[in-house]
Amino acid sequence: MNAPTTTSASLVTSPARGGIAVIVLTGPDAGRVMREIFRPRSPVAGEGHLSLGRIVRGDEVLDEAIVSAPVDDIVEINIHGGPHVARTVLSLLAERGAQIVADCRIDPALAAVRKREMHNPAVAGEVLSALRLVSTPLAASAVSAQWSGGLSALANSPQVEAASLRAAADSLGLMKRLLAPAEVVIAGPPNVGKSALANALLGRNVSIVSAGPGTTRDWVRTLTDADGMPFWLTDTAGLWEDAEGIDAEAVRRAWKCVESADLLICVTARNDAEYADLIDRLRATPNVLNVAGKCDLIPPEDRSDYIDGTLPVSARTLDGIEALRLAIRRKSGFDKFDPTSAMAFTDRQADLLAAAAELLDQGDTNGAKSKLKNLLGCGCPQ
Repeated sequence: MNAPTTTSASLVTSPARGGIAVIVLTGPDAGRVMREIFRPRSPVAGEGHLSLGRIVRGDEVLDEAIVSAPVDDIVEINIHGGPHVARTVLSLLAERGAQIVADCRIDPALAAVRKREMHNPAVAGEVLSALRLVSTPLAASAVSAQWSGGLSALANSPQVEAASLRAAADSLGLMKRLLAPAEVVIAGPPNVGKSALANALLGRNVSIVSAGPGTTRDWVRTLTDADGMPFWLTDTAGLWEDAEGIDAEAVRRAWKCVESADLLICVTARNDAEYADLIDRLRATPNVLNVAGKCDLIPPEDRSDYIDGTLPVSARTLDGIEALRLAIRRKSGFDKFDPTSAMAFTDRQADLLAAAAELLDQGDTNGAKSKLKNLLGCGCPQ
């Protein structure tokens, strides 16, 4: 593998707000660029030596940073994790001649130089790219496991089976859901406790809650998780047929959210018989969870008349909230999710795994091995 001929910079941590942001500068001018923008508090000594100092643009101090001295023309820059700080430092690097690698991609040269001795440089680069998108520890674990084990171990196995390759390829959908979280929408008639339920699931007050109906006029969307499975939770305005004016617009927007949901939480109450047709329409939606809100107001002996599969919950007492989180996870396919399993997390990986399985079915072992070497990036075209 050849060393990079141009100098590039990549943000390898999530572009969202975090504790730190890591920028990797790689290429023949990495050392020069680092010396132009970094003022260490003490002399930098030796390859890979970490030094505390400041990132500067002329006399302007942009941020404090921990920077490594170049190793194989690679510099790691650790700065504060605010998106503005990361953008400012990347802009400074561009001013000094570095090519910015954007769109959640990692410069292929990074894996090529840093992973010369690895048996899976292609997977290594894809792991680094994917880690920028993770939002929960479970997602980070599942992606990271594919580098040293998981997918890489499967592709390196001397006695791989077609069924194992297909299982890894078929996991692509779940892995993509870890990187691009599902849209979970809470919907139902007015005043059934939708906003209170959203706050209970989130563990904090995001939606305004009132005893009167119609408090929520527009949807509120927040990123959260169910035992590590990330998802976007959207609270919507109450749905009713005869809405007019601004209420009609709120209802229209709520239905739009319902139609785009990956998973719908249909919330009802004991006193909503007038909305029976609307509720039937919601319950006919694909991939729906039926939830009975405000169950703390219903005596336990009267809860038996809930329709089959309806989960009683109370946002006030938090009864049923953990069960609802588990139901969301189960409905999304994560109830038996093992982050250490071999799982494809890119289309390239899934396509090569499926092709290798097909070749094994045809008795072409050498062809299958070639596909798996390609998957790992072991000198084969990608």
